[in-house]
Amino acid sequence: MNKDITNAFAGKLHVNRRLKKYVLRTVAKLSDDLIRKVTRDTWILGSVEDAWAYVFHGDELKGKHLIIVSDSLLDQPEQDIEWTIMHEIGHVILGHRNSILVTQSRSEIRRQEREANSFAQKYLVGR
Repeated sequence: MNKDITNAFAGKLHVNRRLKKYVLRTVAKLSDDLIRKVTRDTWILGSVEDAWAYVFHGDELKGKHLIIVSDSLLDQPEQDIEWTIMHEIGHVILGHRNSILVTQSRSEIRRQEREANSFAQKYLVGR
């Protein structure tokens, strides 16, 4: 399954080997239709062993979502790593706006955070 998910990302998964294991394991907990949506519409970026930096052209990201994961996340317990990844995927699946580009009220941000937490809980708790 992980190889299928890796192939479905089609070059949009740029993380180190250790983080890749967590991303693939976390995405595999989603339903097939959500796996297709995430792997089709989302780039996941972190540090990679074979590059100090990388660049993308705007047309590569047009209409896509971008999740950036810090390597320091790997210092956290395993369940926190998966929770964080699933929480961020939740923002994508739920169609949340990014407060960097759009001014949002504090209540809207809090609502989106609660919804992303509920999404993560749905797919991670009790499995």
